[in-house]
Amino acid sequence: MNTLSKQKVGSRCEIETMALTHVKKMRLLGLGINTGLKVSILRNRGGDMVLALGNARVSVGRTIADLIKVRMV
Repeated sequence: MNTLSKQKVGSRCEIETMALTHVKKMRLLGLGINTGLKVSILRNRGGDMVLALGNARVSVGRTIADLIKVRMV
C-alpha cells in the first residue's frame, strides 16, 4: 500500500487505512473522507492535496496525507 501523498495527479485510489488520532478521523469523516472511499487526485504540488470525492472537492494537508494508506483502483 502507498500513502495518499505519493499519488500522482489524475490517479484514482481507494482509502484503505488512516493512522490518525480519533479527533482527526472525525474531522475527515465530517468532510466525507473515510476508509473504502474512492478518490481522484486533482492537485499534488508538495503542499496540500486536492481530492475529488464525487462532485465535492476537498483539500488535505501533506502531514495528514502521509498517514493515509491507499491502493490503486
